[in-house]
Amino acid sequence: MWERIKKILQKEGGKCIIIDKQQSYLVTKLEDYEKKLDRENKTDSSESSEIKKANQDIDQWQSRKKKEPEMIQGNQEVKIEDLPF
Repeated sequence: MWERIKKILQKEGGKCIIIDKQQSYLVTKLEDYEKKLDRENKTDSSESSEIKKANQDIDQWQSRKKKEPEMIQGNQEVKIEDLPF
């Protein structure tokens, strides 16, 4: 059976599907699977660095916002004590 699977793998570019009692399996070459894992790991690390960068940007924006004077909105009453002198 494994010899037949190996032949199918060679013909089909390294992949075949085995269906057994309502279960299906994908058989692929080990080196192809390892390459796939490497690509996924690289993608995960670049996504996590993008998320870190976005979080840093948000933190910087929030800290700048805290330092800015509060804007007076709409019909709010302004008192002399409220002015930044």
